[in-house]
Amino acid sequence: MSDPHPLLALMLESNSFLGVSEVVEDEIMPLDEQLNFDVGDAAILATANTMLERDFVILRMIDAEKHAKTFPDWEERLLNSFVLCKYFSRNDPEESIGWFSRLKVVPISNYRYREARTWMKKEFPSEIPDWAFKAFQDLADRLSVNAPAIIPKAVTCPNCGDRNVGLKVVRRVTYAGRAGVLKINDVEHYVPLSDPTEEANHTAMLVCQECHSEATLADDEWQLPGISN
Repeated sequence: MSDPHPLLALMLESNSFLGVSEVVEDEIMPLDEQLNFDVGDAAILATANTMLERDFVILRMIDAEKHAKTFPDWEERLLNSFVLCKYFSRNDPEESIGWFSRLKVVPISNYRYREARTWMKKEFPSEIPDWAFKAFQDLADRLSVNAPAIIPKAVTCPNCGDRNVGLKVVRRVTYAGRAGVLKINDVEHYVPLSDPTEEANHTAMLVCQECHSEATLADDEWQLPGISN
């Protein structure tokens, strides 16, 4: 996979779900495999808004009761749908212990977990492995069924069926004002006589990275953080 999928990049490097994560999580029903995630099970982590989770994290659930001295409120944490795990990551390959929300747990096979553990001695792959990409995409697709207004799923190109579709927004800014002219070294330079007005227009489109087909979106069909349409 040469380029990170837009959704995967969103999940791995920014926010897995739109909105403040603590509030959003209360509105989403975890999948059965997340609810059934148990001691000994392995997973990768769907990232959210803490620095610990803004990383490619591999984890395995451990028995919280055995760490009761360290976490005396372990039962309450489990009831609140958190799990205690051993974990390591690209940024911190040394294994540690921490609590994670079930909603952010993306279960993987023991085979993939053993493969990931070899990265602790070698190094993490420079590109996200295809199996991790597919696990994230599958998670987002199915969670989106439960919360379609909160969790985005990857767009499918209607032309070729590929799911690597990008959202491209072009911004055009127009400045206007009464014109004046300066003459510098016998060359005329046109300048505004007062503060110019500013008007911004945006054109948004979906672009398939596979077949390069495009579709222009209406203003009410797209959102981009920090950009008003």
